[in-house]
Amino acid sequence: MKRWIQAMGSDQTRLRNLTYDEAFEAACEMAKGDSTDAQCAAFLMALCMKGEGDDELMAFIDAYRSYSLNYPPHPYSLHSIGLTEGRKRFPITLPVSLLLASVGFTQVMQGGDALPSRQGTALKEMVESLGVSLQLSVKAWQSMLVHLHIGFLPTEQLCPPIGRLKQVREQLGIRTVIDTIEKVLNPVLSTNLIIGVQHRKAMESLIPIVMRSEFQQAYIICGIDGSEDLPLYENSTIRIVTPWGDESRNVEPQKFGFTSTPLPNLAKEEQITMVKRIISGEDGTEVKRERDHVIFNAGLRLKWFDKVDSYEEGFQLAEALLQRKEAHKTMQRWIEQSQYLKMQDLADNDDSSTKIG
Repeated sequence: MKRWIQAMGSDQTRLRNLTYDEAFEAACEMAKGDSTDAQCAAFLMALCMKGEGDDELMAFIDAYRSYSLNYPPHPYSLHSIGLTEGRKRFPITLPVSLLLASVGFTQVMQGGDALPSRQGTALKEMVESLGVSLQLSVKAWQSMLVHLHIGFLPTEQLCPPIGRLKQVREQLGIRTVIDTIEKVLNPVLSTNLIIGVQHRKAMESLIPIVMRSEFQQAYIICGIDGSEDLPLYENSTIRIVTPWGDESRNVEPQKFGFTSTPLPNLAKEEQITMVKRIISGEDGTEVKRERDHVIFNAGLRLKWFDKVDSYEEGFQLAEALLQRKEAHKTMQRWIEQSQYLKMQDLADNDDSSTKIG
């Protein structure tokens, strides 16, 4: 690893980008565990200070994809991934994904543990707290996705080398190339992507990477606190990326009749409680702000990915699904199925151990 750190330059006057092959070799050294934590930290810091080139980013993405678990492809699914830090406000994307799954639009959410140095609750932690088991074999997870049209992939389980870098990333306390890798691993080869970023610079840097990946239609959103969730209380700029180019678009909720005050910060248990209230069909004034955000974001995604003919139809469908408690029904089936498959995995492992013995 030393030679790659030195190759990038030891001072600001001699910085250079690594070639694709050099960056790929460095990424593989880190992924295989051939580098110490100190070397990994030094390399990530040097790369961050220099700024990642497109070839360097693609090399790291390709390397870490090669060390990820192999999942069966689901090209027509929607892969959604948001901020690394964890969420401080109501996690809109969770009830939205449940709604979309309830009408057969396959949803693949992905996320890792929130780094302690960055405040917030990880979506992974919320899904587990709701009762969903995430420790499933690839076969079990695939079965659940086919039957329920929804699944969650923990990044550290999907790509173990990223998990091994957790302590290094915590100690650095800054965003590195690993944050970008997480967002575009695309383990099920989905052609649809919705991704949250912290600022427009990050949005710009992702465009060439997304264009060179397998995605046919990607929405990069600088949403609430860097998530993929669009607010109702202000306009948002999004980038729509395809293999042929990208387009910037301004989303104005008021044009669709939506207004709201900002969502408040919520502790983990408060976020979970609000999710339960929304998906159970509650529609009083106490939950109107969060419920409207869910309807708006669900309606946008339905239209963006051609599941309805108009935004208005999308909003109406989302509201009707909430009233019928379809998100709640999907959540309950998800919990029950994941727990059942977890027990089946354990039984299969015990049986295999007995046979081997």
